Amino acid sequence: MPEITLKDVVVEFQRGGRNAGTLTALDGFDLAVRDREFLCLLGPSGCGKSTALNLVAGFQRPTRGEVRVGGELVMAPGPARGVVFQDANIFPWLSVRANVAFGPLVQGVDKKVVRAQVDSYLERVGLAGFGEHLPLELSGGMRQRVGLARVLINDPPVLLMDEPFGALDAQTRIIMQELLLALWENERKTVIFITHDIDEALLLGDRIVVMSARPGRVKCSLQVSLPRPRNYQVTTTEEFMALRRRLFDELSPEAQRADRVEALH
Repeated sequence: MPEITLKDVVVEFQRGGRNAGTLTALDGFDLAVRDREFLCLLGPSGCGKSTALNLVAGFQRPTRGEVRVGGELVMAPGPARGVVFQDANIFPWLSVRANVAFGPLVQGVDKKVVRAQVDSYLERVGLAGFGEHLPLELSGGMRQRVGLARVLINDPPVLLMDEPFGALDAQTRIIMQELLLALWENERKTVIFITHDIDEALLLGDRIVVMSARPGRVKCSLQVSLPRPRNYQVTTTEEFMALRRRLFDELSPEAQRADRVEALH
């Protein structure tokens, strides 16, 4: 799958009220993501990270500029781009198995094939034996595993993740981060991962793009030199700490500026 590109993208939203004017979420936003790259978008709240992801997903269109995946203009959502949200986004009335099987069955895949695929993905995400449980019977981390398996079973070459572990407790978040690392090492999909957490970005990403406060632009891009495969132990190394300090120096003034912008509105 060729690269993802956003070129000179502007996104404007109409504010509430007839004479409230517009809010510019992204302004002159340029980004290129290589095939099989794990890219983390890091920035303060309200900088347009999720807006950029929604453009690639096809959930919204830019006011100006263009978004391409595999050289094709993105005009709408498509099966080549799987999206994982902060909320697991699964059907509460369906079992774990039925949730994961939903996509392939809708696409007309044979039921026996789907059953084998579901078993495989439940095993991969650590949910073997939980196939008949309902989502309400699961912890937050387990529901997020269901959401991840539900996307992965469709085998999209591009995976778009919008702060998928942001609502989890610290220990569960580490477990999910290491699970994602293991899955990515195995499948090497192209990933755009949204986060505001420096440690998470460094643990997961091949490259980290830091965004400015609103209106969002690319402030800098940092190649993560930490060796793979990774686990949480890498966060204690001197190299990790040096990269963390560098990212903090880039992100801190943007977070402060975001607070000032928010206060004005």
